[in-house]
Amino acid sequence: MHRRISLVAIGLAGLLAAPAGAQSPGKPVVVLVGPPASGKSTQAEFLKKKYGFTVISREQLMQDDPGQFKGQAGIQGMEPRMDPALNRLFQARLENTTVEKGLLLDGYPGSMNQADFLAKALQERGMQKPLVLQLEVPDEVTRARRKDVSPALVEQDLKDYHREMDFLTSYFPNADIVKIDANRKSSSVSKEIAKAMKERYQM
Repeated sequence: MHRRISLVAIGLAGLLAAPAGAQSPGKPVVVLVGPPASGKSTQAEFLKKKYGFTVISREQLMQDDPGQFKGQAGIQGMEPRMDPALNRLFQARLENTTVEKGLLLDGYPGSMNQADFLAKALQERGMQKPLVLQLEVPDEVTRARRKDVSPALVEQDLKDYHREMDFLTSYFPNADIVKIDANRKSSSVSKEIAKAMKERYQM
């Protein structure tokens, strides 16, 4: 079952402000987050097909400027997926993207810095506050699902995720966060997501 958390304003309160004439103020904005191997890509595809959302994924952003991230992992402790450089690439994508039915973000933001940038970008465009769908799976499930990946890399990815996303509620003041048990069949997870979308957007 999913659990909706009503958040209080903790900074970034201007997220709800909608400047006149801004882009697509009435379109849904959905952020899909979760630990590695939680099924984000599968559910992103479900949301895209069912609702026709425009998708901006972290992988797309990294591919937009591969030279920025090539060989970067391990240098000065910087994890490419959390690099603030993704903010610049996200802004460029958003400025050149037509959001006809809604915007879905898959894997971005992945850090507090990126979440702060996103909040400001949405505010500047007068877009809706985001609905954050957080897929939850126990760490041992992540380890089992990624058994073909180096254990050291899996542990580092889990550490990075918990460091940044365990405080998700403070990153998205005034947002709706729906935590969804993703330790189930993907069809069951999709059903819970559809329920959350109906409650928020009557879709």
